[in-house]
Amino acid sequence: MMLSLVAAGSESSPSEKWFGVAFLGVVGAFLCYRSLRNSADRRTLIIKWACSLVLFLMYFAIASLHDIKYALLYILPSVLLAFIWLPSLTGLILKPITESFEGGGGEAEEKPFYFIAEANRRKGLYQEAAAAVRAQLEKFPGDAEGMMRLAAIQAEDLHDLPAATETLNQLLDQSGLPAGKAAGALQALADWQMNLGRDAAAARRSFERLIEMFPGSPIALSAQQRIAHLEGAAEAREFREHAVFKVPSREKGLRPAALAEPVSEADAAGRAAEYVRQLEKHPNDTEAREKLALLYAEELARLDLAVDQLEQLAALRNATPKQAAHWLELLATLHIRHGSDLPSAQNALRRIVERFPKSAAATRATTRLATLQGELKSVTTSAAAKPLGAYEKDLGLKRGPYPQS
Repeated sequence: MMLSLVAAGSESSPSEKWFGVAFLGVVGAFLCYRSLRNSADRRTLIIKWACSLVLFLMYFAIASLHDIKYALLYILPSVLLAFIWLPSLTGLILKPITESFEGGGGEAEEKPFYFIAEANRRKGLYQEAAAAVRAQLEKFPGDAEGMMRLAAIQAEDLHDLPAATETLNQLLDQSGLPAGKAAGALQALADWQMNLGRDAAAARRSFERLIEMFPGSPIALSAQQRIAHLEGAAEAREFREHAVFKVPSREKGLRPAALAEPVSEADAAGRAAEYVRQLEKHPNDTEAREKLALLYAEELARLDLAVDQLEQLAALRNATPKQAAHWLELLATLHIRHGSDLPSAQNALRRIVERFPKSAAATRATTRLATLQGELKSVTTSAAAKPLGAYEKDLGLKRGPYPQS
């Protein structure tokens, strides 16, 4: 009695059977879709599915004959199915084991490639190079490297600066663009505007945009340096393009003595005054301030003024550690060479170690501290600071807080 009830309960109704078939069909369709989406060779996968469907139909056709003499025919579709799917199944089963030894296992990330564009560019096929970059950008929209390459081709090869500007503006409008790529794009644009477009005003606007995007950063400081030297760069370019150089005749020759004329103190003072005027106009021009410090120490024997300028540089908040360490090293050098002041030089080097511990600059400073006494002995002590003439008032900048950006 119990056996008959169990047997009756184990039998499924037709509706339950169709439900099971439908469920298996949905699961199979989902797996097929997922496999097709992740497959690197979709065409081959579809062919495998079609062949497998034919073999299953053959299998059921043989089963419908209900004749034992056709039993051997079951082997053919089974062997063919194993031939089709066994390599894939084996790889799927063994993949976790092999990855545990080899590491990795993530899918290879698809990346754009630009070697075709670069090859065309080297051949002088600039339109083809631009087209190759655009083809990659269609597959990978917004790729920063591709847009920079396209802008470079447009500006440098096709001489289409407006198109290059538009390309870089599209890049800069992207949200989440890394700071380094944004800064590189604007710096490249400013260089093209200056060198190709002869437009110092547009280059200045690009650098000002950099300062607005990254206030108080080393990027902004670098942009301020470029702004400070834009006028000089434009004048130098004009001079190179229009200057006519005259070569003296062979009879007259060159006068080596004239080339080695000593620089007078008045000339050095005049150059110092020029640096002062530049710094009054562009207070964040670190290059001019460093040159002024060297001029004070080496040609005007005013170590006090040189130290003042270097201290202002070392206190600059948005300078990079490399820049700050360089100015402190230079400060130590001037104390030794022009002041014979060992304690002050040691103090400058110790400040490097304190501000940038475990850095290459700290290692150099520590090594130099050990040899600084010998360095002092090998340097000829400079004469005492000499009084300057009536031009002294034009030499120095008033001490005050160094402008921060």
